[in-house]
Amino acid sequence: MTEALDLLAIGAHPDDAEMTSGGWICLAGQQGYRTGVLHLTKGEMGTHGTSEERVAEATEAARIMGCSVIEFAGMLDGRVSDDFDSVALVVNLLRKLKPKVVLAPNERCHHPDHESAARLVRKAVHFASLNGYESDLSAHRVQRLVTSRYSQHFEPSFYVDVSSVIEQKKQAILAYKSQFQTVMVEDGKPLTRMSKDGFIDQFLSITGMFGLKCGCRHAEAYRVESAPLLLDPIKTLSEGPAQHLIR
Repeated sequence: MTEALDLLAIGAHPDDAEMTSGGWICLAGQQGYRTGVLHLTKGEMGTHGTSEERVAEATEAARIMGCSVIEFAGMLDGRVSDDFDSVALVVNLLRKLKPKVVLAPNERCHHPDHESAARLVRKAVHFASLNGYESDLSAHRVQRLVTSRYSQHFEPSFYVDVSSVIEQKKQAILAYKSQFQTVMVEDGKPLTRMSKDGFIDQFLSITGMFGLKCGCRHAEAYRVESAPLLLDPIKTLSEGPAQHLIR
């Protein structure tokens, strides 16, 4: 039987979870939590890199982040769907891995696979908890579904301070060498925005912007639909810098 996960990040393509949630994944691992990543596809439609290369890169990125588990759902890149069969597949993976917290894409995103993945994960989290939803595995209730920032159209509910692991997150992203090369490949394929020189540092400047908003050097932004229960509200709300001084 697979040992339950504390945190599972789900992305449509290899490198999605690392770029949006890599800091929290690294931090959770350092804090002793069991973490994992589920890649719905192998990213085979990307401009650069074969599916075999991207699987190897994803495996290395998971190692760098300290993940206990890495899974590939085997869906086709560009065809991620929230249809019945896709939901059933992710339900079984959720029941197998038993995560307490699931990180998913936000639905308002320019990439169709990310939008579909957001709907797919939401449905799967719901059905995974129902005893009446038949599968080979028993029902599992995810304690919290959290949305990661994938676009500018995002209003966070909370931030996670990832200052202590920002270099580890960067190395996990850089494990995807096929995506972040800075020279033209021999077959004449063009540079993408991600493969241009300096992209990683530009991208990570977003964590600096979020850090400025919440009073640390680097932060990742997340959203939950329902407000969390605070068992010690004064302690929780008084930790960190005074928010009215940094806005």
